Amino acid sequence: MSKKGWITLLLAVCCIAATSLHIQIEPGLEPILHSPSQLDSLIAQTTYDFKVPAEQVRVQTVQHDSLFQRKIYTLTVAPGFSKTTFHHHLNTRLTPLDVSIFGYVQFPEKDLKLNVLYRNTIHRTINIEADEDLAQKPITIPRLPD
Repeated sequence: MSKKGWITLLLAVCCIAATSLHIQIEPGLEPILHSPSQLDSLIAQTTYDFKVPAEQVRVQTVQHDSLFQRKIYTLTVAPGFSKTTFHHHLNTRLTPLDVSIFGYVQFPEKDLKLNVLYRNTIHRTINIEADEDLAQKPITIPRLPD
């Protein structure tokens, strides 16, 4: 068999293999947000990862109408706490669920306010406030894998 014949044969085999792989392998399911409590769970996991004690987290529920309510989280943290890293870490967890998060800093306090949006509706608000009375202590709890 000539060189052109071998190349044609190999090309045909590759096309058949690619077609069979394309047909047999189904794409993975896109993760979706099943309920608002899933947001609460991811927020709680992120606060745990950043070692924010439960007594420094307050949750308030605001009723907008008979069908919709929103939770407002207030995290009181030490002045050296990295609010931007918290924002990035939470955004990394929420992006696969098609949930967006945006924030802005309130000056001169430098407190960060994060709004968690799903389908153009704010479902959660997270206020991260620095408290001068809290001292940032090194904690040796090992980080759990994501």
